[in-house]
Amino acid sequence: MNKLKNKLTITLLAGLVLFACADLDVSNTNAPDQDRALAKPADVESLIRSTFLVFWQGTHLSGNSWFIATQGDGNSCSWGNWGMRELSSEPRIAHNNSPAWGYASAAENLWYRLYGAISSAKDGLAAIAGGVDLNTADDANANTRASIFARWILGMSHAMVAIHHDQGFIITEETDFAAGTPELSPYGDVMTAAIGILEGVITEANSNASITIPEAWLHLPGFTMADLAKVTHSMIARYKAGVARNATERAAVDWASVKSHADQGTPFAPVGDSEYWWSYTHYYGGIQPYWTRADYRFIGPSDQSGRFQTWLGDNSAATVQGRSEIFIVTDDKRIVGGGAAQDSLAQTAGKYMFNTGYAFLVPSRGTYHRSYYLITKTTEYAKILEAPMEDLVQQELDLLVAEHYLRAGDATNAATQINKSRVGIGEMTAAAASDGLGSATDAPSALDAASLWAKYKYEKLMEGNQTHPWLNYTDRRGWTGPIGNDYGGGLLPGTPIHYPIPGKELEVLLKDIYTFGGQDQIGQPGTASHKMREGAGIHNRGFYIEFQKLGAQMMTKADLR
Repeated sequence: MNKLKNKLTITLLAGLVLFACADLDVSNTNAPDQDRALAKPADVESLIRSTFLVFWQGTHLSGNSWFIATQGDGNSCSWGNWGMRELSSEPRIAHNNSPAWGYASAAENLWYRLYGAISSAKDGLAAIAGGVDLNTADDANANTRASIFARWILGMSHAMVAIHHDQGFIITEETDFAAGTPELSPYGDVMTAAIGILEGVITEANSNASITIPEAWLHLPGFTMADLAKVTHSMIARYKAGVARNATERAAVDWASVKSHADQGTPFAPVGDSEYWWSYTHYYGGIQPYWTRADYRFIGPSDQSGRFQTWLGDNSAATVQGRSEIFIVTDDKRIVGGGAAQDSLAQTAGKYMFNTGYAFLVPSRGTYHRSYYLITKTTEYAKILEAPMEDLVQQELDLLVAEHYLRAGDATNAATQINKSRVGIGEMTAAAASDGLGSATDAPSALDAASLWAKYKYEKLMEGNQTHPWLNYTDRRGWTGPIGNDYGGGLLPGTPIHYPIPGKELEVLLKDIYTFGGQDQIGQPGTASHKMREGAGIHNRGFYIEFQKLGAQMMTKADLR
């Protein structure tokens, strides 16, 4: 990794929240004095504007982003990189939460980046509250801009902790580490806190709608606080739906609120710069034909030939191990283009992927991983790098509104929302109220005879793939029925429904290492006992935030393991 220096011209001196035992608090003479480091207005502003890139790299450049994409059965891959082979293999195994695991960093990066962003935002807010004045004669809005932006990062970072982990620490600008150790809170409470912060951001941003946010902060030109409020509405809609761990929790979501936020939301796509602003999801998923493929659980529900149903079989262990690559016949123009020879390996390219005619992935690692279909949805970005990285697209918002209508029993409006992508992009036969609502337990299907619920689920997976890396996983998680079975397109049995606090962090906290997932845990709650020893404390130490630079991190075919 490389320190970000001239690119953003900032001094990234932040207090990363390291949860350390008091008797292990060894003095670090190299750590900067936080009060001195944040005494200058320029340093405080630079710290706050850096927080989004910390958050972005945590979500789009952490190893979690790839093993989550494969566990969500959108992408299929048998390469070992970032733990993908282990965590996406079938039957599912438990997540290895040992700090000694060869891919432990893949599981740790998100946690530490999120809390790095949280801590930096908190420190910046504390500096402003303590009297550091960012306002100048030329910019009377600097304090307001920085404060709202920092709270936005606080809210989104806590939300992602709640999306990925079973529990976390709630840390706000009021948190006093000197008062002792904050209690760990379950994911639901962490998300409630995150939504509360983000709703406050919307209010503040709308009250200061005309204030601009410099392009360097978000890599979006002409962006105002009014725009930030709209993006925050989008994020709240995503987070409220995505936090559910199973079908029961997803049904209990306040869908009227999700619809309200989605209706007021807008897409979000920071522009890449070929250096620090980049994304594993959008780069590796869009340019390397030897990397990942489209999982047949993702595209197979559009198949009209019957091959997918044969491939799927009874989902028994023997059936799974006997699966291999197939080509499918579909009307979905995102998968296969028009023209002749659609029932052969000579299929023409679709809008989002194409049939390569070869499966590439190593057969000995499980032929069920292999797929002919290469996802090319993000190739435009991947080829030139300086292009929008579409984290949240309008289709996601449209389909969240569709789920609201489905749950409300409104078939007409649900069909209208589904058709925005089904017809508008996929060029398939329009869904209609006469298709019937079906049930929330219906499996995804693009076929004309399928129910609205089935068509909705297919569209949600298709349009969410290769945007935010957690999206296919969180949707399937929210469709997972009792004892983790696979009806309705949920997560495969044995897949973790969330991830533990990283083992490295648990050791520092003097807590027992625990984990989730695996065949022997099917049907068990996604929880474990946690013991904390007396005397544990929290300390705030300064550190230099480092960013991953694309040029130094790009993988080639030889890097695949």
